[in-house]
Amino acid sequence: MKARQRDPQPAVAAVDWADSVAQAATADVHEMLRVARRRRRGRWFAGALVILAVGAVVTLLVESSVFQPVAGAPERSAPSAAEAGRRAPMLDTGHPFASTPAAHWPDGAAGILLPAAAAVNGFSAKQVAEATTLVRDALAASRLDPALLTRHDPGAYLDLLAPDARRQLAPLFGDGREPEVQSLVSMVADGSTLLRVDAKVAGEMTVDAGAEDELVVHTNYVFVYAFEPVSPTRLVDAMNVIVVVRADVDYVLRAGDRWTPGSRGLWYGDATGYSYSIGCDAYRKGFLAPAATERAVNDNPPQEPGGFFDPAAPVPAVGGCRS
Repeated sequence: MKARQRDPQPAVAAVDWADSVAQAATADVHEMLRVARRRRRGRWFAGALVILAVGAVVTLLVESSVFQPVAGAPERSAPSAAEAGRRAPMLDTGHPFASTPAAHWPDGAAGILLPAAAAVNGFSAKQVAEATTLVRDALAASRLDPALLTRHDPGAYLDLLAPDARRQLAPLFGDGREPEVQSLVSMVADGSTLLRVDAKVAGEMTVDAGAEDELVVHTNYVFVYAFEPVSPTRLVDAMNVIVVVRADVDYVLRAGDRWTPGSRGLWYGDATGYSYSIGCDAYRKGFLAPAATERAVNDNPPQEPGGFFDPAAPVPAVGGCRS
């Protein structure tokens, strides 16, 4: 993944200039929080508007936090047994990824590989190693931890973020606001159940210089989840229980006296990606469910399914679920 030159937009960048202006700085922080929330909500809304006509692939195109759906492997009129055998392998619930491009990917957090540590932007090699380890933990907590995946408890993930970032994200977990945070986390829809297998993970992490006292960690990963069949007698294609999530998220470590204590630590930055073979009803609510849970689906995705498993492939320009 090529490093982007664009500086991430911090949700809070409170600069502690001097004690004599502490009160004014506090007021500025509150105003910046309000502006950042309005900007982010605007981006999420704008991203939602570009969700076009495809039922199980949601292209999550987000400048700062928005995913789109892309419909893939939807169920249409039932094919004959002979057609089904020619078109896709039968599902093996013990090895649900066997017939997918993710078959030989690492399981779970083993797929989140760390880059070699080297000094960057005033951060020592040791500090860079600590930062990438922290980001790995954040990815595991946001995409693989059962507490968040199935119980929708973000505590472990939020605890890894800077206090101000934590305070900003916490209200988005509940009260129907989950679509606003789905570019950063994966949560399974109520009524859908993951199979008892680890998700498959592939991708890479790179480190770049940010602004002063900032270290930017670019993450580019694909997470593949396997769900229990809703109606086994209707299943033919293994993709009926598979959901693919591509997440390109920048995490920004802020350190030093330039930042107030609440702003020091790990922040989220730009986030783009997509979900493939996803149920649109669940997606619109900010959750994951396989495309086979839909009563009706949209058209086929505009490219071969294998491309959606490739973390190096371009994010599709269009796709999505019908409104």
